[in-house]
Amino acid sequence: DVGFCCLGTTRAKAGADGFVRVDRDYVVQAAELARAGGCKHFVLQSSQGANQHSHFLYLRVKGEVENLVQAVGFDRCTILRPAVLLCKRRESRPAEWMARQFFGAVAWVFPTAYSVPVETVARAMVACVLQPGERKVEVLENRAIHKLGKA
Repeated sequence: DVGFCCLGTTRAKAGADGFVRVDRDYVVQAAELARAGGCKHFVLQSSQGANQHSHFLYLRVKGEVENLVQAVGFDRCTILRPAVLLCKRRESRPAEWMARQFFGAVAWVFPTAYSVPVETVARAMVACVLQPGERKVEVLENRAIHKLGKA
């Protein structure tokens, strides 16, 4: 009944074409397969700032996939737009590590503005399924993710 999608890669790892293939094409294919299998509610992790008209590839692809997933025709679609994800990774991503250190410190002062722990995002994804939906499509920005993830 419910599909969850957090699929994604990086441009550095997959190249521009590979990034688009994974973050847009594979996600849409997963949504279509879920719908064909009877999924009624699809929960998609996107990104803060997602915009199909962005000049930045990452944000443009995230905006495109949001629109394409909505067009699949689920009874209910929830899109989460987290800010910088705070997590520990096995692989080395030096720039991301520095950003996590910075935003982790900023989170002490502004806990919901610029970052979110991945555990909070996961809890918010589950919580949105357990609550009745008010709209066919719901977009949760970072502050709402924090609130729902702590409920």
